Amino acid sequence: MSADILEQPKIRYRTFEAAFGSARESGLFRAVGRLYSNEGTLGPDWVHLMDRLRDAGATNLNLGRLLEGHANAVQLVRLYGDAGQHAWLEKALEADTILGVWGADDVFPARVETVAGGKMLKGGKRYASGLGMVAHAVVPIAGDDGQLQLYLLPVGDPARQDLSAWKVGGMQASASGRYSFEGVSVEPGMMLGGVGVYKREPFFEGGIWRCAAVHLGGLEAILAMTVAHLEASGRFDHPLQTERLGHAILHARTARLWVEDAGRRIEDPLEAETIPFAVAAASYTRLQVEASALAVMEIARRSVGLASFERDHPLESAIADLSVYLRQANPDALLLHKCRTMLTGLGQ
Repeated sequence: MSADILEQPKIRYRTFEAAFGSARESGLFRAVGRLYSNEGTLGPDWVHLMDRLRDAGATNLNLGRLLEGHANAVQLVRLYGDAGQHAWLEKALEADTILGVWGADDVFPARVETVAGGKMLKGGKRYASGLGMVAHAVVPIAGDDGQLQLYLLPVGDPARQDLSAWKVGGMQASASGRYSFEGVSVEPGMMLGGVGVYKREPFFEGGIWRCAAVHLGGLEAILAMTVAHLEASGRFDHPLQTERLGHAILHARTARLWVEDAGRRIEDPLEAETIPFAVAAASYTRLQVEASALAVMEIARRSVGLASFERDHPLESAIADLSVYLRQANPDALLLHKCRTMLTGLGQ
């Protein structure tokens, strides 16, 4: 856990509008994009990315979601783009353009069809975050053989955006929903890298450490706001409240150590370390941070009580957002499939 949590008990979970406005004014998206080298790696700068993602999550998890997606997209363009796409990226970052990665297929999946000698997109993506804010998205599309090809596509057309598809109780400000690519022509420069590069490790599953860093920020903010409420209400020194906070600190600290370990292993590995173990460690980090966050949220609810459910209490929006953002596809499979790798690599 960040050492200053208890020293700054007045931290508040800001509205998305305030958090996003501040991020744009400070050039946060541009700064994060420029952390990546031309080769798509971070090296020791993984620490700076972790801090920015954690801070964004602590400020507003919807902002953190957009920032993490932007970082992911920048890395993919750096890793697999050609010289022209690298030059385009530099101009996009200078203009403070926000990028994203939209991977989840809609009911009618995104696909490419050959029409009159050219190629045209069909179908769409869902759970696409940043509608109306993300200008270009890296989009994986499966070919007839099931192999994924990445495309770098403009996604700013309001007529193709459907925010009504997002019907969950949290992360409302992430502007998530459906985006239709129906009828979009595939132009030169849209294809990004070769077939199958999207799932190349350690940056596919291994990149999950970035999401965990955002979750960590939300977790720490919830703890800080719990402390602030207890101090303001004169209940901080009650022994049972202190015990709850002690357990919350243990959970937060555990999550922080896992994120630091995964970020370093994926982005700045030691020579003797293996990619499979780094990827497994990142996957287990996501699971551990989820467990820690669920525990801290329950402690916050029990410590603060009914007030934490009031609509204008910052804990309510932070917990609602984190509860949604923590969800992931098939976590049980991660736990099972990475177990043997974790066991064989424990000495790393």
